[in-house]
Amino acid sequence: MGFPTIDNWQKQVIAPGDEQFKERRFYDYYRGKFEICRAVAPARIAEIGVRYGYSAFSFLAASPGAEYTGYDVVAGCHGGVKANTFVYVCDLLRRHYPEAQVELIYQDSREMESLGGPFDFVHVDANHREEVCRHDMELALAACCPGGVILVDDYTYIAGVTRAVDRFVLDNASAIERHYSRPSLRGEYIIEKQNDEARKDSNGH
Repeated sequence: MGFPTIDNWQKQVIAPGDEQFKERRFYDYYRGKFEICRAVAPARIAEIGVRYGYSAFSFLAASPGAEYTGYDVVAGCHGGVKANTFVYVCDLLRRHYPEAQVELIYQDSREMESLGGPFDFVHVDANHREEVCRHDMELALAACCPGGVILVDDYTYIAGVTRAVDRFVLDNASAIERHYSRPSLRGEYIIEKQNDEARKDSNGH
């Protein structure tokens, strides 16, 4: 299916009143998320922080048959928008990806001890305070399958996220295969979880 044209993005994806996200810079930003997810080709996706579902749309464009689970709070401040966005997100994803298994869960990640899983791909984009972002990454790492990928949003855009990510990768080095920042509108950080099974196979035991 691929990613939509910018005209279709503006008309079919962006929520009414969310006009800034029609701009080319945001279109390119979410197309970048599509490209990252397409390289992973996940069968199971989790996202902490759903907002209006633009990232979810991008991920399912890359892997339209995937299972997607999104977590967010009820009537939270979604990037400056105080609203219950799940009605819009449900309609958006079901309309464009009827074959995908979509579950949206009202849950504050700060109160969660597990995301469940395992997931092949986890997107972290919720509360951006350092301690909360760190907690969300811990949830993501625990929920990721061996060799799975965590994508953290706003790495260069919000100082608390930068600090949380930098400390997290240092503290969890033994569980991480590789990690790196990806330049984008707001900066993203990619963390690949250690694949112990692949390592055992390569070592012959």
